[in-house]
Amino acid sequence: MLSVGVDSLDIVRMQKFVENERFLNKFFTEYEVRYCNLTVNRTMRLAGLYCAKEAFLKALGIGIGGGIPLCEIEVNHNKSGKPYLKLSDAAKKVVNIMGFKEWDINITHTHTTSTAVCVLS
Repeated sequence: MLSVGVDSLDIVRMQKFVENERFLNKFFTEYEVRYCNLTVNRTMRLAGLYCAKEAFLKALGIGIGGGIPLCEIEVNHNKSGKPYLKLSDAAKKVVNIMGFKEWDINITHTHTTSTAVCVLS
């Protein structure tokens, strides 16, 4: 079984949330906030991570509010900078029940938009 999810977000929409500590704690992990704080365009990076999480949930067919909180999905990065998803044990359980064993993500940005794609198999 193969499933794909895609999400895009206008970076301007994310701008009004990046200074809201409650928003950041609800939707992002400590690693993600720290990672974005160290980058040149914090808002763009946060928008990309948010899109990756939502693309993952769309690929699962459950969307936001469908059983996996966004803070249980972490977008991490390997040594070359490629993003990958690190899931909590509870999130892994949901994914396994749905029959998926592997997942991959990719994130891209323009000056105005962040977009992410997730493929599950």
